[in-house]
Amino acid sequence: MAAGAPALRWEAAATVDTLHVGTPSFTSVLGHVDVRANGDAGRLFGWPATSFRVEALADYGGKPNGRAQTLQGLSNIEVKRNATRLYAAWLQHDFSAQVDALAGLYDLNSEFYSTEASSLLIHPAFGIGSELSQTGRNGPSIFPNLGAAVRVRARAPDGHYAQAALIAATAGDPAHPGRTVVRISRREGALVVAEAGWQQPADSERGAGHWGIGAWSYTEPVPRLDGIGRGRNTGVYALGQSLLHDFGGERIVGFARAGIAAASVNAIDCALDAGVLVQRAHPDAGPRAWVVGLALARLGRGDIDAQARGGASLSRTEATLEVGARWRLGASLTVQPLLQHVTHAGGRPGSATVVGARWVWTLAGGD
Repeated sequence: MAAGAPALRWEAAATVDTLHVGTPSFTSVLGHVDVRANGDAGRLFGWPATSFRVEALADYGGKPNGRAQTLQGLSNIEVKRNATRLYAAWLQHDFSAQVDALAGLYDLNSEFYSTEASSLLIHPAFGIGSELSQTGRNGPSIFPNLGAAVRVRARAPDGHYAQAALIAATAGDPAHPGRTVVRISRREGALVVAEAGWQQPADSERGAGHWGIGAWSYTEPVPRLDGIGRGRNTGVYALGQSLLHDFGGERIVGFARAGIAAASVNAIDCALDAGVLVQRAHPDAGPRAWVVGLALARLGRGDIDAQARGGASLSRTEATLEVGARWRLGASLTVQPLLQHVTHAGGRPGSATVVGARWVWTLAGGD
């Protein structure tokens, strides 16, 4: 933790999404509460150069994508089963200012396949690429189910970095998605992820630049979509973020990410998302931020052929455009009206339009 920071700091946030979907027509309300504690284990327990996090979630409300049936989802706080659960729980040890390691229940997307400029969008694809988020029996250790993991990271003073993680292949319990379960199985194997790149140091006046390339692979084969044996589940991705404009308190940041996955074992074989974030430091009127993003997911030939054998005829690409703006209504409350338009939802003909708003209330404190 930073020098001068409290030895134990807690944070809490409550998020509510209200979404109206045009086709089929319905309105859904989702709620998400996140409570976390970050601590300096050296000051609290005498473990030098060690920090920790414990985090719990409560997720309730509707299931809009359960009705809309898109490939990529609609809201990044939607869960399969409403529950209150332990989420992240890890220890991190700093071997030096440049090298650290982490072990515990770990959110892969907190450090891998992540761009800050895309985080304001609520569509799940802007968090982690759809081609990776579809993998694993219960997801690849991302919200809302995390797996036991070990992560190592090295960072150079000029911003270059390399990191790798070894994560249990099954996050949580697929039969009971609302439970926090630690599974480590030699039979199920592990997910191995590595990423390297460059990120502009946070203390830089123009601290927005970020690029990286990553690769991932499950150690154990999985069933092929054509039903003929098993295949390797692997993929690669790339990400980039850049400051496009910075003048008079207004910053424009662009981002783009793309990834591919093995089409023989995954429905989505390729995904791409890109967008622009406009931040206003001192708005006299209007929102503090505008954001627009486009997310594409392409069905692989293996899934198209498998669906055709069942009599379905699908388009290969689903596309979602999202536009949003965030207003700060006080020190701890923000509102973000938004619009999404989905074409070929789930690969089916036609389109769907989503209008709604996200409300976020945050609290923070120290020891």
